[in-house]
Parts: sequence; structure tokens; C-alpha cells
Amino acid sequence: MTSPESPLPSPSPCPPPPSSLPSSPTPSSPTPSSSLPHPPSLPPTGEVMVLALGRKKQRMLIGLSILPNLFLAFLLSSDSLLTLTSPHHCRLPGPLPAVLNASLPWEKGDRVGDSGGLSQCKQFINGTQSGVENCEAGWDYNVTEGLRINIVTEWDLVCGQYWLVPVEEVSFILGVLTGCLGLGFAADRLGRLKTLLTSLTLSVVFGVLVCVSTAPPFFIVMRFCLAAASAGVYLTLYITRLELCDPSLRLLVTMVAGLTTVAGELLLLGFALGYQSWRGLLGTGAAPLSLFLTYGIPGVFPESPRWLLLSERSADLNSFSERRDRGRDDESFTELDSELSPSTRPHLSFPELVHSRNIWKNICVLGFTSFISHGISHCYSSFRGDVRGTAPSFYWTYLLSVCAGGGAWLLLWATVNRCGRRGILLLAMTMTGLASLILLGLMECKLAFKVESLVTTPIFGLVN
Repeated sequence: MTSPESPLPSPSPCPPPPSSLPSSPTPSSPTPSSSLPHPPSLPPTGEVMVLALGRKKQRMLIGLSILPNLFLAFLLSSDSLLTLTSPHHCRLPGPLPAVLNASLPWEKGDRVGDSGGLSQCKQFINGTQSGVENCEAGWDYNVTEGLRINIVTEWDLVCGQYWLVPVEEVSFILGVLTGCLGLGFAADRLGRLKTLLTSLTLSVVFGVLVCVSTAPPFFIVMRFCLAAASAGVYLTLYITRLELCDPSLRLLVTMVAGLTTVAGELLLLGFALGYQSWRGLLGTGAAPLSLFLTYGIPGVFPESPRWLLLSERSADLNSFSERRDRGRDDESFTELDSELSPSTRPHLSFPELVHSRNIWKNICVLGFTSFISHGISHCYSSFRGDVRGTAPSFYWTYLLSVCAGGGAWLLLWATVNRCGRRGILLLAMTMTGLASLILLGLMECKLAFKVESLVTTPIFGLVN
């Protein structure tokens, strides 16, 4: 069967294009890259600016920022030596101890189970037991530990004048707080180097004024100012040290700085045994700080590169590219040639910082932990008794406290990078709370045991 013929004619082939029509254009080659605008260069980062110093210069600056901690320990950790109160009694005529029992009344102890002892603040009137009076001729001190001459023994800050001792301790703590707030704010506004030099100058000046103090009120005021200036030096060096480090070196450098402070505290005790005077001890801490004023000489200790970057000091950034121009030809340092426009520079005001939920939460957590840790450390630094109710050796408690601090730095260095910051912080706070509760529990058990022994002893005596 044949298919029917299609009624439509077969299509004719397409005619070729006329020769007059232009052929399709060929793709042109891309324009050379030189005619295109350069992509915007990245802004210089803090790490790049630190690397521009060179590894050798970076390590030298870190070492210079750690060295003052050795002498700052003399000024920030000497309060326990300055205010240590030794056993004392009224100054009496005649040979001792022949006149002690005849001239001093017997006083009961303030705590349960304390049998008491000879009075430290009272004496019999005219050597008779008809009445008692306050010490009129001063006090004699039995100094066996610490400084032979401190502010307590020199100005007789005992008995009715003892209230000046806690006033001095509180004013010292308030001075540290004032220095951290005031000079820490100045370090952000004026620069690390300017604040460091200012704090060092004030530390030397107030250190000399403290050493020449002739009365407790003047000493307390100057001690407050010295604590503020010393705290400014410590805080500024701490911030500068971190800004000079790579992120991988910050823990190690912070640990070395902490151990340097521990070494200064141990050295403080050695100088206390040698000088035996609080004026020489504080002078030994304040005088070497004047040597660090040489950091202000151009080229010795430059401004923090990270602060220059964040504070829009573009004119000062050229000093960090001079080293690259002299001897280092690395492509990574080409970032230093770029300059941030004012609109792209990071700027964070205090209201924005407060309204940032994550930052504000971290500030509250870290601030609370710092408040607790520093409060407990100051509370137990002046602890004068142990669980047996007797006064422990000052040297033993001082060395135990300092060595425990050094062990804590080594423990942090070994665990923080492995276990994380949060875990170690939680562990340290938990151990602090448990240690405080155990100590309070031991003190309560000791008190209850003494009360029970006082009640049961007469009963056993009657039975026998």
C-alpha cells in the first residue's frame, strides 16, 4: 500500500546569506588588567602590624613589658609586712620580766577556750592593783617576724590607734581600684605609652613621698596615690603585653609575667629580712621604676600598634612600615600601605558596648568572678589565726600563699589550652568556694569542740 501524496509541496532549502551582510563579530580579547581599577586593599590588621616589628624586636618589647613586674610586687604586695602587728605591752620602768606580772593586769581571751594573758593596752596605776589605766609611756614590741620597724611599731598603731591600720588597708585597695579605672581609661584615650610614662612618674614621686612620711594621715593619703599609680603601671603593661603578642603566645607570655610577679614577692621577703625597715623596703620598690622612664626615649618602647590601628592614628602607622622598607620585602607587609578611610574604621562607643548583649554578659560574668576572687584573697591575706586558734608563723603563711600563686600560674599554663577557658574558670571558682566552706566549717567545729569541752570537764570532775 502506497501513502497518498502530500498536498503541501516539499520545503525548499534555505538560501545562503547574501555576501553583503557582515559576518558575526568575533569576541574581542579582554582589556588589559592595567585599565581596570585595582580592587580595594585590605586594611592592616593587628597581627600584620606586630609582625612588622620583627620577631626579635617583638620578643625584646615583651621582655621589657615583663621586667617592671619584679619591682611592682614590692609596692603592691608589701601591705602585709607594713601592717603586721607584733605582741606588745606597755613600756615599763625597771628590768623585765620582773615587773610584768606586778604592773600589767590579766585579761581574759575574746574567744571561747582562750585563757587570756597579760594586757597589751592597760597597766596598773603606779604599780598598784588599785586600778588600771592606759599606757602612758608608749609600748614595747616583741618583734620576731617581719619588719622590725613598720608603721605599727613606729607610730604605735595599737590599742586606741589600731583603727588606722584597717583604714590604711582599705585606702590601699581603693587606690588600686581608682588607678585601674582612671589610668585604664586614660590608656584607651591617650595611648599606652603616654599612660605608662605618666604612671611610672607618679609611682616614683608618690613612692618618695611615702618613704618620707612623718605621720599616719599623710602616709595613708600618699599610700592611696601610690597604689593608684602602681595599678596604672601594672594594667598598662598588661594590656600592652597582650597587644604585642600573637594570639598563640598570649597565654605563655601572661604566665611568664605572673611568675615574674611571684619572684618579686619572694624577693620582697628577702629584702624585708635584710632592711628591717619599711622605708627602705618601699624605696627599693619605687627607685628602680625611675629606670623604666627610659621607655619614653624614641625607638626604645614604641606605642602599641593595635592601639594605633584602632585609634585612627594613620600618621603614626608609617613607623611600622620603615622596617619593611629597610630590609624585609614580604608581600604580607604591603597591607601596611593601605589606609582605612574614616568611614570604615572600627569605632565602638560605651553605649554601644553596654547594649551589646553578648559582650555585656561576658563583662558581668568575668567582673563577678574577679570580685569574688579578689575579695577572698584580701580577706584571707590578713587572717591571723589557724584552725587551732593560735597565730601561725608569718613567714610560713606568706611563703605558702606566694608559692600557691606560682603553682596556680603553672596549672593554668598546663590546662587552659587543653580544657578551655570556661572549664578552668568554673573549676577554679568551685575550688575557691569549697576551700572557703571547708575553712569556715573547721573553724565552727573548733569552736563547738571547745564549748563542749568546757561544759563536760566540770561534770567529769564531779563524778570522779
